[in-house]
Amino acid sequence: MKRIQKLQKQVKKLKLSAILISKPENVRYLCGFTGTNGKLFITPKKATLITDFRYFVTARKLGLDYYDRKDGYGKLISKYKTVGFEAHHITVSRLKYLKKAVSGVKFKPAPYLVEEMRMIKDSSEIKIMKKAIKMADECFKKFVKTIKVGQSEDDMEWNLHTIARKLGAEDFSFPPIICFGKNTADVHHQKEANRLKKGEKILIDFGIKYKEYCTDMTRVLYLDKRDMTKAEQKIYSIVLRANQEAISAIKVGKKLSEIDRAARSVIEEAGYGEFFGHSTGHGVGLKIHELPHVSEKSDGVVKPGMVFTIEPGIYIDGKGGVRLEDMIYVNEKGKVEVLTKIPKSRKL
Repeated sequence: MKRIQKLQKQVKKLKLSAILISKPENVRYLCGFTGTNGKLFITPKKATLITDFRYFVTARKLGLDYYDRKDGYGKLISKYKTVGFEAHHITVSRLKYLKKAVSGVKFKPAPYLVEEMRMIKDSSEIKIMKKAIKMADECFKKFVKTIKVGQSEDDMEWNLHTIARKLGAEDFSFPPIICFGKNTADVHHQKEANRLKKGEKILIDFGIKYKEYCTDMTRVLYLDKRDMTKAEQKIYSIVLRANQEAISAIKVGKKLSEIDRAARSVIEEAGYGEFFGHSTGHGVGLKIHELPHVSEKSDGVVKPGMVFTIEPGIYIDGKGGVRLEDMIYVNEKGKVEVLTKIPKSRKL
């Protein structure tokens, strides 16, 4: 329960009487609870899981103090003066309900306390994530061997899912993006009835979940390297260089915005700046998108323990796109580790 103790120190620092943690990933991170109905009420001295009868046994197995939700929030919360809440997660209507249930208690929006804790992975998390990424890499290797002309996006997704489950994955981190030819310019392509034609390139953006943790990777492939036009070879090379330059720029203490700039400047100097409209990367963990943000506007800096993606791209509507995405870990010694091991080759 060291994570709870760390949060309790923050509660004291912010001069809160307590804090209500409602976001499922944050509850899971702090105490291991993964049920569908659970909130953590944390005071400087105690943590209580608010849940219902279905999860009492689970709470006992986890060694958690628990409170029956059906008894209402009043008995548990009303004696506290100022209670922090996750304003980025609780809805307006839910906040009104809480205020009505415990009148007299002041509810104060708290910053992203748990998200900032989650941004720095500990050794137990890294162990899980490295295994998850190794699993995802193996999944990709097996998957590309199944690709054939005539297959639909759905065929490929099914094959990918089947392989991932056989390898031990719990699920996808997100609905995979699998698209062909001109559709590769659609950054977050939604699944359609398209079938792979001879000579078309294939963009695959996918991740798996293992022990609740996510992975993320993107590669662009051709059935035959000879299918690439000179223009496509040029764009691929630019994106690859942007990916490599951004990774090379990662150093502890460096601004995350500078990492974004390292990738973006390569693409801009090549004359394709207008075709790279998203950030260079994002944190990955219990959620596929979490802190830190590797973007132009980010005011954060690189810290040991961070795990994030580097994924520059160029997308030209009507012609196609390229995105190359890796997962990066900055270890406790400040060394940069590229976790995704699949080569950024253009040929299956």
